[in-house]
Amino acid sequence: MPVKSNTPATPKATAPKKRRTRKTSTTATKKTVAPKVTVTTFKSGKAVSKVTTLKRPSTARLITPQRYFADIQTRWAIHNFEIQELLKDFSKGFEMVKPYHAEAVKTVKAWTV
Repeated sequence: MPVKSNTPATPKATAPKKRRTRKTSTTATKKTVAPKVTVTTFKSGKAVSKVTTLKRPSTARLITPQRYFADIQTRWAIHNFEIQELLKDFSKGFEMVKPYHAEAVKTVKAWTV
């Protein structure tokens, strides 16, 4: 006759699996907040409305038109170089695939003849 075992029928309780969490960066990013101006309208001694508008930022941090134009020229030169390298890569890939394509065409033509 079968004998009942002494082991429990339920599986062992295990600790929940730890999930990986994203580490936070130690350096905080500094956001520049545009200053705001609040204008309050009064009528007969009572505040009627408050309007908050943005203050015009300082022009001291703007770059000159000459530096801006030089930056555009530099970026355009980088763009042209990257496009040139992309075309070189495409032509290398085409030359690499060309013999396999010719062989595939010959095989297909042999099947149809």
